[in-house]
Amino acid sequence: MNRKLKSLLAMVCVLALTLAMTVCAFAADTVTEDEAANYKSAAETLISQIAGFSDEEIENYLAQDDAFTTATMESWKSVKDELGAYSSIVSQDVEKDGDVVTISTVAQFEKAKADVVLMLDLGQQMYTSMTYSVQYSLAANMQRAGMNTLMGIGIVFLMLVFLSFVIGLFKYIEKFQNVGKKKAAEEAPKAEEAPAPAIAQSEAADEDFADDLELVAVISAAIAAYENTSGDSFVVRSIKKSNKWHRA
Repeated sequence: MNRKLKSLLAMVCVLALTLAMTVCAFAADTVTEDEAANYKSAAETLISQIAGFSDEEIENYLAQDDAFTTATMESWKSVKDELGAYSSIVSQDVEKDGDVVTISTVAQFEKAKADVVLMLDLGQQMYTSMTYSVQYSLAANMQRAGMNTLMGIGIVFLMLVFLSFVIGLFKYIEKFQNVGKKKAAEEAPKAEEAPAPAIAQSEAADEDFADDLELVAVISAAIAAYENTSGDSFVVRSIKKSNKWHRA
Protein backbone atom coordinates (compact mmCIF):
# COMPACT_ATOMS: atom_id res chain seq x y z
CA MET A 1 0.00 0.00 0.00
CA ASN A 2 2.94 2.37 0.76
CA ARG A 3 4.40 1.67 -2.67
CA LYS A 4 1.07 2.51 -4.28
CA LEU A 5 0.89 5.73 -2.31
CA LYS A 6 4.42 6.72 -3.28
CA SER A 7 3.66 5.99 -6.94
CA LEU A 8 0.54 8.11 -6.79
CA LEU A 9 2.44 10.98 -5.16
CA ALA A 10 5.09 10.74 -7.86
CA MET A 11 2.44 10.93 -10.53
CA VAL A 12 0.92 14.01 -8.89
CA CYS A 13 4.33 15.67 -8.76
CA VAL A 14 4.90 15.00 -12.45
CA LEU A 15 1.52 16.45 -13.34
CA ALA A 16 2.15 19.52 -11.17
CA LEU A 17 5.52 20.07 -12.86
CA THR A 18 3.92 19.74 -16.27
CA LEU A 19 1.23 22.26 -15.41
CA ALA A 20 3.79 24.70 -14.00
CA MET A 21 5.85 24.58 -17.17
CA THR A 22 2.69 24.95 -19.25
CA VAL A 23 1.69 28.15 -17.46
CA CYS A 24 5.05 29.68 -18.34
CA ALA A 25 4.51 28.93 -22.02
CA PHE A 26 0.80 29.75 -22.02
CA ALA A 27 1.15 32.62 -24.49
CA ALA A 28 2.94 30.51 -27.11
CA ASP A 29 0.89 29.26 -30.07
CA THR A 30 3.02 26.17 -30.62
CA VAL A 31 4.29 23.40 -28.41
CA THR A 32 8.05 23.21 -27.96
CA GLU A 33 9.90 19.93 -27.85
CA ASP A 34 10.47 20.20 -24.10
CA GLU A 35 6.77 20.90 -23.48
CA ALA A 36 5.78 18.01 -25.71
CA ALA A 37 8.18 15.73 -23.85
CA ASN A 38 6.68 16.78 -20.50
CA TYR A 39 3.12 16.23 -21.78
CA LYS A 40 4.06 12.78 -23.08
CA SER A 41 5.82 11.84 -19.85
CA ALA A 42 2.83 12.93 -17.77
CA ALA A 43 0.48 10.91 -20.00
CA GLU A 44 2.67 7.81 -19.80
CA THR A 45 2.85 8.12 -16.01
CA LEU A 46 -0.93 8.33 -15.75
CA ILE A 47 -1.45 5.37 -18.07
CA SER A 48 1.00 3.10 -16.24
CA GLN A 49 -0.24 4.09 -12.77
CA ILE A 50 -3.94 3.66 -13.60
CA ALA A 51 -3.28 0.29 -15.24
CA GLY A 52 -1.77 -0.92 -11.96
CA PHE A 53 -4.78 -0.05 -9.80
CA SER A 54 -6.72 -2.92 -8.23
CA ASP A 55 -10.49 -3.17 -8.43
CA GLU A 56 -10.76 -1.87 -4.87
CA GLU A 57 -8.61 1.15 -5.64
CA ILE A 58 -10.64 1.89 -8.77
CA GLU A 59 -13.85 1.86 -6.74
CA ASN A 60 -12.27 4.19 -4.19
CA TYR A 61 -11.34 6.67 -6.91
CA LEU A 62 -14.82 6.39 -8.42
CA ALA A 63 -16.26 7.40 -5.06
CA GLN A 64 -14.31 10.67 -5.09
CA ASP A 65 -16.11 13.91 -5.88
CA ASP A 66 -13.89 14.80 -8.84
CA ALA A 67 -15.18 14.85 -12.42
CA PHE A 68 -11.82 14.11 -14.09
CA THR A 69 -10.94 11.23 -11.75
CA THR A 70 -14.39 9.64 -11.95
CA ALA A 71 -14.62 9.86 -15.77
CA THR A 72 -11.08 8.50 -16.19
CA MET A 73 -11.69 5.54 -13.90
CA GLU A 74 -14.99 4.72 -15.58
CA SER A 75 -13.32 4.75 -19.00
CA TRP A 76 -10.49 2.49 -17.80
CA LYS A 77 -12.84 0.14 -15.98
CA SER A 78 -14.85 -0.43 -19.16
CA VAL A 79 -11.80 -1.69 -21.13
CA LYS A 80 -9.34 -3.08 -18.58
CA ASP A 81 -10.52 -6.69 -18.96
CA GLU A 82 -9.99 -6.50 -22.74
CA LEU A 83 -6.55 -4.90 -22.41
CA GLY A 84 -4.91 -6.61 -19.46
CA ALA A 85 -1.68 -5.38 -17.89
CA TYR A 86 0.20 -2.35 -19.22
CA SER A 87 3.26 -3.10 -21.36
CA SER A 88 4.72 -0.04 -23.13
CA ILE A 89 4.09 3.11 -25.14
CA VAL A 90 3.91 2.59 -28.91
CA SER A 91 3.57 6.20 -30.02
CA GLN A 92 2.52 9.64 -28.78
CA ASP A 93 1.40 12.89 -30.37
CA VAL A 94 0.78 16.34 -28.87
CA GLU A 95 -1.52 18.97 -30.38
CA LYS A 96 -2.47 22.43 -29.16
CA ASP A 97 -5.64 24.28 -30.12
CA GLY A 98 -5.95 27.57 -28.26
CA ASP A 99 -6.04 26.78 -24.57
CA VAL A 100 -6.55 23.06 -25.09
CA VAL A 101 -3.66 20.60 -25.36
CA THR A 102 -4.43 17.04 -26.55
CA ILE A 103 -1.97 14.21 -25.86
CA SER A 104 -2.81 11.17 -27.98
CA THR A 105 -1.08 7.95 -26.96
CA VAL A 106 -1.06 4.46 -28.45
CA ALA A 107 -0.27 2.11 -25.58
CA GLN A 108 0.52 -1.58 -25.77
CA PHE A 109 -1.19 -3.77 -23.20
CA GLU A 110 -1.04 -7.49 -22.54
CA LYS A 111 -4.01 -8.40 -24.74
CA ALA A 112 -4.35 -5.50 -27.18
CA LYS A 113 -3.41 -1.94 -28.00
CA ALA A 114 -5.40 1.05 -26.86
CA ASP A 115 -5.78 4.68 -27.88
CA VAL A 116 -5.54 6.93 -24.82
CA VAL A 117 -6.49 10.59 -25.22
CA LEU A 118 -5.55 13.00 -22.42
CA MET A 119 -6.79 16.60 -22.62
CA LEU A 120 -5.37 19.60 -20.74
CA ASP A 121 -7.07 22.98 -20.34
CA LEU A 122 -4.39 25.66 -20.02
CA GLY A 123 -6.91 28.29 -19.01
CA GLN A 124 -8.09 26.27 -16.02
CA GLN A 125 -4.61 24.77 -15.49
CA MET A 126 -6.05 21.27 -15.10
CA TYR A 127 -6.60 18.03 -16.97
CA THR A 128 -10.20 17.79 -18.19
CA SER A 129 -10.55 14.26 -19.62
CA MET A 130 -8.80 10.96 -20.24
CA THR A 131 -10.42 8.27 -22.37
CA TYR A 132 -9.47 4.73 -23.41
CA SER A 133 -10.52 2.88 -26.56
CA VAL A 134 -9.39 -0.59 -27.60
CA GLN A 135 -7.71 -1.08 -30.97
CA TYR A 136 -9.33 -4.22 -32.32
CA SER A 137 -7.44 -6.30 -34.85
CA LEU A 138 -8.80 -6.98 -38.33
CA ALA A 139 -9.79 -10.49 -37.28
CA ALA A 140 -11.58 -9.16 -34.20
CA ASN A 141 -13.38 -6.52 -36.27
CA MET A 142 -14.41 -9.16 -38.81
CA GLN A 143 -15.65 -11.37 -35.99
CA ARG A 144 -17.67 -8.54 -34.46
CA ALA A 145 -19.07 -7.63 -37.87
CA GLY A 146 -19.97 -11.27 -38.49
CA MET A 147 -21.74 -11.53 -35.15
CA ASN A 148 -23.69 -8.35 -35.84
CA THR A 149 -24.65 -9.67 -39.28
CA LEU A 150 -25.80 -13.01 -37.85
CA MET A 151 -27.84 -11.25 -35.19
CA GLY A 152 -29.46 -9.05 -37.84
CA ILE A 153 -30.28 -12.03 -40.06
CA GLY A 154 -31.62 -13.96 -37.07
CA ILE A 155 -33.92 -11.13 -36.07
CA VAL A 156 -35.22 -10.78 -39.64
CA PHE A 157 -35.79 -14.55 -39.86
CA LEU A 158 -37.73 -14.59 -36.59
CA MET A 159 -39.89 -11.69 -37.79
CA LEU A 160 -40.64 -13.55 -41.05
CA VAL A 161 -41.62 -16.68 -39.12
CA PHE A 162 -43.91 -14.62 -36.90
CA LEU A 163 -45.53 -12.91 -39.90
CA SER A 164 -46.02 -16.28 -41.61
CA PHE A 165 -47.73 -17.59 -38.47
CA VAL A 166 -50.05 -14.57 -38.32
CA ILE A 167 -50.90 -14.84 -42.02
CA GLY A 168 -51.60 -18.56 -41.55
CA LEU A 169 -54.28 -17.69 -38.98
CA PHE A 170 -56.26 -15.72 -41.56
CA LYS A 171 -57.75 -18.91 -43.06
CA TYR A 172 -59.22 -19.86 -39.69
CA ILE A 173 -60.69 -16.39 -39.33
CA GLU A 174 -62.34 -16.79 -42.74
CA LYS A 175 -63.76 -20.17 -41.71
CA PHE A 176 -65.24 -18.69 -38.56
CA GLN A 177 -66.83 -15.94 -40.62
CA ASN A 178 -68.31 -18.45 -43.08
CA VAL A 179 -69.73 -20.54 -40.22
CA GLY A 180 -71.40 -17.44 -38.78
CA LYS A 181 -72.88 -16.49 -42.18
CA LYS A 182 -74.17 -20.04 -42.75
CA LYS A 183 -75.82 -20.16 -39.34
CA ALA A 184 -77.47 -16.79 -39.95
CA ALA A 185 -78.72 -17.98 -43.36
CA GLU A 186 -80.21 -21.14 -41.81
CA GLU A 187 -81.98 -19.21 -39.07
CA ALA A 188 -83.50 -16.63 -41.45
CA PRO A 189 -86.05 -19.02 -43.20
CA LYS A 190 -87.18 -20.34 -39.81
CA ALA A 191 -88.02 -16.84 -38.72
CA GLU A 192 -90.06 -16.30 -41.91
CA GLU A 193 -91.98 -19.60 -41.46
CA ALA A 194 -93.11 -18.66 -37.94
CA PRO A 195 -96.54 -17.16 -39.02
CA ALA A 196 -97.58 -20.53 -40.52
CA PRO A 197 -99.61 -21.63 -37.43
CA ALA A 198 -101.84 -18.54 -37.77
CA ILE A 199 -102.60 -19.49 -41.37
CA ALA A 200 -103.42 -22.99 -40.27
CA GLN A 201 -105.75 -21.68 -37.59
CA SER A 202 -107.46 -19.45 -40.18
CA GLU A 203 -108.02 -22.44 -42.50
CA ALA A 204 -109.42 -24.48 -39.60
CA ALA A 205 -111.80 -21.63 -38.73
CA ASP A 206 -113.01 -21.53 -42.36
CA GLU A 207 -113.59 -25.27 -42.30
CA ASP A 208 -115.56 -25.01 -39.02
CA PHE A 209 -117.64 -22.19 -40.49
CA ALA A 210 -118.46 -24.30 -43.57
CA ASP A 211 -119.52 -27.20 -41.36
CA ASP A 212 -121.83 -24.85 -39.39
CA LEU A 213 -123.60 -23.74 -42.59
CA GLU A 214 -124.24 -27.32 -43.59
CA LEU A 215 -125.57 -28.04 -40.12
CA VAL A 216 -127.89 -25.02 -40.30
CA ALA A 217 -129.23 -26.17 -43.68
CA VAL A 218 -129.95 -29.63 -42.37
CA ILE A 219 -131.66 -28.34 -39.23
CA SER A 220 -133.72 -25.86 -41.24
CA ALA A 221 -134.90 -28.54 -43.62
CA ALA A 222 -135.90 -30.82 -40.73
CA ILE A 223 -137.88 -28.08 -38.99
CA ALA A 224 -139.58 -27.07 -42.24
CA ALA A 225 -140.63 -30.69 -42.87
CA TYR A 226 -141.87 -31.00 -39.31
CA GLU A 227 -143.87 -27.75 -39.46
CA ASN A 228 -144.96 -28.42 -43.00
CA THR A 229 -143.83 -24.99 -44.11
CA SER A 230 -140.98 -23.34 -46.04
CA GLY A 231 -137.55 -22.89 -44.40
CA ASP A 232 -136.91 -19.50 -46.03
CA SER A 233 -138.52 -17.65 -43.13
CA PHE A 234 -136.20 -19.23 -40.55
CA VAL A 235 -133.41 -17.07 -39.02
CA VAL A 236 -130.61 -18.76 -37.10
CA ARG A 237 -129.46 -16.56 -34.26
CA SER A 238 -126.84 -18.88 -32.80
CA ILE A 239 -125.74 -22.46 -32.63
CA LYS A 240 -124.89 -24.04 -29.28
CA LYS A 241 -123.83 -27.56 -28.52
CA SER A 242 -125.93 -29.55 -26.10
CA ASN A 243 -125.37 -32.79 -24.27
CA LYS A 244 -129.02 -33.82 -24.74
CA TRP A 245 -128.24 -35.35 -28.08
CA HIS A 246 -125.79 -37.69 -26.42
CA ARG A 247 -128.43 -38.77 -23.93
CA ALA A 248 -130.91 -39.29 -26.75
